[in-house]
Amino acid sequence: MPSFHLKVRMGEIEVELGGDKTEVISAINELPFIIGKVTQAFDIEAGSHTETITRTAEQPQNVNFPKINEIDKCGDAVVSLLTTEWGKTPRAIRELREAMEANAIFFPKTTLSGVLVWLVKKGRIRRWKDKKRGYLYVLKEAEAD
Repeated sequence: MPSFHLKVRMGEIEVELGGDKTEVISAINELPFIIGKVTQAFDIEAGSHTETITRTAEQPQNVNFPKINEIDKCGDAVVSLLTTEWGKTPRAIRELREAMEANAIFFPKTTLSGVLVWLVKKGRIRRWKDKKRGYLYVLKEAEAD
């Protein structure tokens, strides 16, 4: 196995580089050329990976997040957000984290993801996987009343 390994994924394409660190870094310098060759080899529309990045960057940043009370526990903050009108729309972990930060409630992503799994196991929230947005979360119907 190579001493240094790098994997890059762009949409459906994945490129792996391995070898000595200097070899991999040298190959990174040639990455635009390599990506061009991979794009041609797989007959991918030129610029499709940059178009995806641009579309993501253009999404509106001034979302009106709901106001919730100051909460010490991550799980309580998630449930409070999901009980609001905003929370009735299924939300991704990124959206939940942004809404918490808008309310000056800060938890690491790893803590939030663990709490979300715990809330699903406890039956307080539901989750499913969306192909484009990843896992989405919503309050269970019995809790929404």
